[in-house]
Amino acid sequence: MKTTRMFTVLCMAGFIFASFAVKAQADSFDSDIMKMQQVNGSVASTNALFPRIVAQLRQSKPDLSDAQVSALKLDVFDAEVSSLNEQLIPVFKKYYTQAEVKEIIAFYETPVGKKLAEATPKMMMDQMQLTQTWAMGLMNKIKTYLDKQPVDNTPPGLKRTE
Repeated sequence: MKTTRMFTVLCMAGFIFASFAVKAQADSFDSDIMKMQQVNGSVASTNALFPRIVAQLRQSKPDLSDAQVSALKLDVFDAEVSSLNEQLIPVFKKYYTQAEVKEIIAFYETPVGKKLAEATPKMMMDQMQLTQTWAMGLMNKIKTYLDKQPVDNTPPGLKRTE
């Protein structure tokens, strides 16, 4: 009886220890992902959006004070960015192992990795402007192309094939 009870206690202790080990491992993986988001420029890219948000806000609320902007950044924007980064953790876990995340972090801690992380937010802004201009030109070309095509209002099921 004592042996069974001792065995049960040891098993329970083992399960509890194992669950703590798994939790610690998960927390470690989550921390690595958060660090990866820092070093790869993701957080900086997201933070680069704030000045654009403020510029838009100032158009609709010209009396927005600098103190309000500072409070807005701390109380709303930073909290939402933190929440977003936490919500992205399962996405990263879906595609990367913890070992791969550690390798990515190691890359971003190299000089070229740091340069990539620093340049990425700026490049995204440049790319966004270029892409918007390109998309407007594309839409104009599509409109011009379609305007030159003969109009055929025949429903697809009634068209004759020859």
